[in-house]
Amino acid sequence: MKMLRLFAGALGVVGLALFFAAGTARADCNADDALYADDFEFLDGSWGDADDHFYTEGGSAVVKDWVERVNFATQNQGANICVDATIVEVPKPDESPIGLIFWWQDWDNFYYVWYWATGSVAVNRMVKGKYVSVLQTQTLALKKDIGATNHLEIDVRPKDATLFINGTQVTRFRGVQPKDGGVVGLIALSADGAPGTYKFDNFVVSAPSGDSGGQ
Repeated sequence: MKMLRLFAGALGVVGLALFFAAGTARADCNADDALYADDFEFLDGSWGDADDHFYTEGGSAVVKDWVERVNFATQNQGANICVDATIVEVPKPDESPIGLIFWWQDWDNFYYVWYWATGSVAVNRMVKGKYVSVLQTQTLALKKDIGATNHLEIDVRPKDATLFINGTQVTRFRGVQPKDGGVVGLIALSADGAPGTYKFDNFVVSAPSGDSGGQ
C-alpha cells in the first residue's frame, strides 16, 4: 500500500502523449462463459471480509479511501477481465486512481492498470516488492468527469495483455504471467489526507476470446 501511494500522484500529473486508437467496439467479456462473475449484490466470501474501506451497497462494490483486494476464484492462465469503474467523489482527481489488478502472484509480484479522472492511464508492475512503470498514456476513450463510469477490459494472455476502455483499444503490452497463472483483483487509491469514494460493478473474468485485438 505504501509503495503504490508513493507513485499515485506522480503518475497522475506527469506530462504524457495523448493516445486514442480509433476502431469499432469489440466483443466483451462473456458472463455466460465466466470463470468468475460478480454483480456485487452481496460481498462474496472469495473477496474476503468487508471492512470500512471495502463493502457492497446498492449492487456495487464500494471503496472508501483505498483498497487493494484480489479474488482467488479468478486464477487463470488467460482471460478477458471486465469491470465498470466509477470515481464517485475525490478531492484530488490527479492523485486518486481506480483500476484492476492482474497477473497477481503475491503482494510483491503483480501488475495493475488504473486511470485518473484527468484522463491519464498507467500500467505498473511490482517485482519482488519494487515498483516498475510499464507504460503511461492518456486516451480520449476515457470519460473524465467525476461520477462517470468507465468500462475497463483487459485481455491477458501468457505473454501479453491488451487494454480496452469503453470498447476502444488503448494499448497492448508484453508481460510476465506467473507460472501457475494469475489472480485478478480491484484497486483504488485516494490522495493522502483526501479520502475519496469509488464504485465497481459488473465484474467478469471469462475464458479468453480467440482474438486479443492486437495489431
